[in-house]
Amino acid sequence: MTTLWLVVLSLLLATLLCLIPPLVRRAPKADPASDASVRAFYLAQREQLRRDRQNGSLSADGLARAEDELQRDLLQDLALRQRQAAPVRGQRAGVATACLLSVLIPVAAVLLYGKLGNPRAAADVSVMAGAAEPHAAESGEDMALAINALAQRLRNAPDDADGWYTLARSYETLGRYADAVAAYRQVLRLFPGQPAVLADMADALLSANQGVPDADSVAAVAQALAAQPDQPKALALAGMMALRRGDAAEALAHWERLQALLPPDSEAARQIQSNIAQARAMTAGAPAAPATAQAQPAGGASAPAARISGHARIAEALRSQVQPGDTVFILARPVEGSRMPLAILQWRVSDLPRAFVLDDSSAMSPDATLSRAGNVRVEIRISRSGTAAARPGDLSGILPDVAVGADGLELVADTVVR
Repeated sequence: MTTLWLVVLSLLLATLLCLIPPLVRRAPKADPASDASVRAFYLAQREQLRRDRQNGSLSADGLARAEDELQRDLLQDLALRQRQAAPVRGQRAGVATACLLSVLIPVAAVLLYGKLGNPRAAADVSVMAGAAEPHAAESGEDMALAINALAQRLRNAPDDADGWYTLARSYETLGRYADAVAAYRQVLRLFPGQPAVLADMADALLSANQGVPDADSVAAVAQALAAQPDQPKALALAGMMALRRGDAAEALAHWERLQALLPPDSEAARQIQSNIAQARAMTAGAPAAPATAQAQPAGGASAPAARISGHARIAEALRSQVQPGDTVFILARPVEGSRMPLAILQWRVSDLPRAFVLDDSSAMSPDATLSRAGNVRVEIRISRSGTAAARPGDLSGILPDVAVGADGLELVADTVVR
């Protein structure tokens, strides 16, 4: 941003340096001695002509013509000298013009840029440039500074819908999902009922709640589909929400509609086809198949299922600190990159101890599943508030590096969140 304005200032100064000096250059002053010498020369020439007439070398007519020519030459010479030496008024006008241009050119440039340009482009580009390298420490700091600067600007310009949308997407990049939801609400305040924005907000709400649908996310998806029945992200989220509450038929209806909108050879289409197969199997009462079809390796052996299984319990020393109605979350996250859960289960403390299975049927989004992961972090969290975000007093336990396909895990809630 600073570099841009330095370049603009340099160009303005260069323009003024080209225009101003000729206008303020001092004109030569009149020289009275020079005028006197011209007149003396004229008198000497006239005396010489009269001497020539007296000695007979010049006729009377010749004398008259010569004196006329000499007088015209004198008048022309004096007029030329007066034009060169008398621009005092013109010089003052030039100085006034120079001062006026010095003010008008910068002001006109700023006004024209404000009218035709995009004053926030540099800030928004800085946000996007910072978002390009989220894993680098310095880039992360630069991105946070740019996002904070954008947020500060929006406090003074709260009706900038594009700015709020950029801020929301940037917050999601940082994992600040609650802030992203607040920014999406500002966009919807300015443009109510926008289906794509409602779907984005629902996605951020799910991420903030560790993939567990709440009333706000369900309402946002429903509103998006009411306004635009073929909104792709809303259809994907609606199918996931339906499957989580056990309504495989509704999930199938949403995903089949979405499949018709996707390019047949795209990765998204293949993912949705896998989810459709899973929903159909559940509708028919068959065991749930993985949401993404696995290729058969050479030799005919089946590839490992995209699932993780084990046994979950609470450490005996901490069981007295929870109530039977407290909420239990079991989830798998990528070891690196996004912290969005790839699979999540929700129970009550009264259900423990219990065997668990995490697979693509427990994914919170068709675009983030165990089938696409290598190693994951498997976590258990016991929440008194019923929200998936960790709070002081909750219990937790973590298996930090688990390969997809692992079986027989022992997942224990043995740590109090501080």
